[in-house]
Amino acid sequence: MRFIKKKTNKSVEVEVWEDEREFEKVEVYESTFTMDNVEQPLRFVKFAMKHKDKRRSQVMIVTTCMEMTLKSLFKIIRSRWDIENSIFNNLKNECGLEHCFVHGGKAVEAVLYLIFIASNILQLFRLRRLKKHIKSQREMVRLLLKGLYQLKYQAELVLSSA
Repeated sequence: MRFIKKKTNKSVEVEVWEDEREFEKVEVYESTFTMDNVEQPLRFVKFAMKHKDKRRSQVMIVTTCMEMTLKSLFKIIRSRWDIENSIFNNLKNECGLEHCFVHGGKAVEAVLYLIFIASNILQLFRLRRLKKHIKSQREMVRLLLKGLYQLKYQAELVLSSA
């Protein structure tokens, strides 16, 4: 990996994108290589991004997919980064997942599924039912309880998209 990284860093960029969403400039470097015990050739792609506030960052990926365009790879990796930052960070900070109090693969998996489901239901509730921004978590919980109370007596709200 070190060798291919050095080789790619010394190469000329394959593509350069100007004014790409929140970036001033994105330079893309690409090369292919093989590894022991891996049947397919691997594709190493480095995205060097210059943000509009002059900060710089880079993302490097290794994939076996040779046909996908560089723009598609960039969109996928940015989406995965958003998932990492928003969902997992939210689970860790707001759902008390810093330490899992159960042991064993199946128990941990069950707890994670429950937390994912609860988080998704809460986000869906925020998106579908709340028209204005919530001032506090207490207000959000009050509205969630109100919605659950209404669901008890108005079953047609369950499948309503309004």
